[in-house]
Amino acid sequence: MTILTQTDRLIIRTWVPEQDAEQAFQIYGDHEVTRFLITKVDSVESSRNLLQRWVTNFAQLNNGTGLWAIALKDSREIVGTIILIQLRDEKENLTQDYEIGWHLKKSAWGKGYATEAAKAILDYGFNTLKLPVIYAIARSENVRSLRVIQRLGMIPIGSTNRYYKMELEMFKLDVVADAIAPTLSIFHNRPLSLFAFNL
Repeated sequence: MTILTQTDRLIIRTWVPEQDAEQAFQIYGDHEVTRFLITKVDSVESSRNLLQRWVTNFAQLNNGTGLWAIALKDSREIVGTIILIQLRDEKENLTQDYEIGWHLKKSAWGKGYATEAAKAILDYGFNTLKLPVIYAIARSENVRSLRVIQRLGMIPIGSTNRYYKMELEMFKLDVVADAIAPTLSIFHNRPLSLFAFNL
C-alpha cells in the first residue's frame, strides 16, 4: 500500500485487492451508488478482480494517474474512490484529456469527503503531474456529482458525446485559473503530504 496524499480527515492511497475487496464491494455492489457508473460488481470476488485490474493497468501506464482508495484517517475505513485518469475516445483510445472523478459509498454521502479528496487530487494533478487542465464529466441528472463539481470551481463547457458512449456535461479547471489557492483552502493552510504516485 502506498499513500498518495493526505488531508485533514482523509488518506488517499493505493488499493490492496486482497485486503480491500470487501470494502470495495460495499461501494460497487450498491445499486444506488452505481446508478450513474459503468463500474459494478456482484460479489467480493469480482470486487477483488476489479481492484487487481486497476492496480495492474495503472502500474503498466506508470504516468501518475490512477484510481485510489479514500480512507478515513481516524478509522482507516474506506469510504470511496478518487480518480484521475486519461479519458478514452469513442474507439477506446487514450486521449490527452485528464478526468477527475469520485465514487463514494452511500453512508459517506453528504459529509464533504468527495470535495475534500478532489481538491487534494486537483493539487496533485496540477503541481505534481503538471497537467495544464483537468476535466470532469457527469450526466445531467447526477445532481450530487454536479454539486461537487460546482464546489470545486470547475467551469461548464457544454455537453459532449465523445466519452463513455453517452451524452455528458463537461467541465474544466485550468492550472492558471486560480486553481491552486482554492485547492488548499479546505486544509486550513496545512501542507499536503505527497509521498508517491506509483501504483
